[in-house]
Amino acid sequence: MSDHQTPTPDFSPAMLKGFLRARVKMQFYMAAYPNSPLKAAPDQEHREARLRGELRKLAGVSAKDFNRAWTGLGIDVDARLKLWRALGVSPTAHGVRLIGTDQQEWMAHRRADDAA
Repeated sequence: MSDHQTPTPDFSPAMLKGFLRARVKMQFYMAAYPNSPLKAAPDQEHREARLRGELRKLAGVSAKDFNRAWTGLGIDVDARLKLWRALGVSPTAHGVRLIGTDQQEWMAHRRADDAA
């Protein structure tokens, strides 16, 4: 890769898994401990399950698709796009087109009309 090229952003199932898990952890800690040091709560697992459900509903995807994405497995393109957009990210705004359940390709021209 030459100096003038930027790396293609990664929208793989593994990256989606990481973003989903980070969002749930962040929301849990922000709700459970506003303005305090981070520490585990006894009901963390229950609260995180609720937050996962809220994120799934926000994205408008099935529980099966969300669970597959949560574990890093591929899901159909529409569900992948919905989950990325629920996270505030638009792959096409970054010049990436998602393909199939786990592939992506670099687009020659970014689409300004497809922001997150």
